[in-house]
Amino acid sequence: MSLRLRKRWKQDERPRTTEDIASAAASNAWRTACNGVLNLENADFETRTQEQRLQLIQEFAIFLLHLTDRRLGERLSQEERGRLITAMALRLAAILEENVAELRAGPDRIPGPVDGVREAFVNRINRRSDEYAECRYDIDEGPGFSLWRAFAVHVSEALGPHNRQWAIDQVMATEGPEAVEAFVPALESLLPSAAGAGADP
Repeated sequence: MSLRLRKRWKQDERPRTTEDIASAAASNAWRTACNGVLNLENADFETRTQEQRLQLIQEFAIFLLHLTDRRLGERLSQEERGRLITAMALRLAAILEENVAELRAGPDRIPGPVDGVREAFVNRINRRSDEYAECRYDIDEGPGFSLWRAFAVHVSEALGPHNRQWAIDQVMATEGPEAVEAFVPALESLLPSAAGAGADP
């Protein structure tokens, strides 16, 4: 089944705010992340619990959040870029909380507690952002080797020790590129027109 992402606004809708763009981009990132995890499972990388799946989804979503930030460097002002990335991160955190609450729901289906979920997720974003910022990303060519590998290592750690090296290879060669190829065009269609393009060091 093909991955369906939001790629355009309705013509009769009002002008989109930064928060609108961030919300749509976050939803696309989450869907792409879920699809990436499903593809790993279809490639025979076993996940044992829904909690583990959510850990993997977080790694994919944070990676796509980081790529969004890197692509905005020459497109928005520093203030606008910060607002959009912050809003996107908070929307991703809210989606995660919704999933955790549903996972922890009791027999009566009342949503379970989510204490600490948002804080832990934001802390993870900050750690990954610091690490990924040291890696190369080019607007035209995409992530450099070091960025692909850093992401793949975190996915493999969430999968666990079994077949860890195979997981790194799979993510770098297949699941990572497929996620980016799905997410980036959808992101581009939501953003204002670029003033230019270039590479981050």
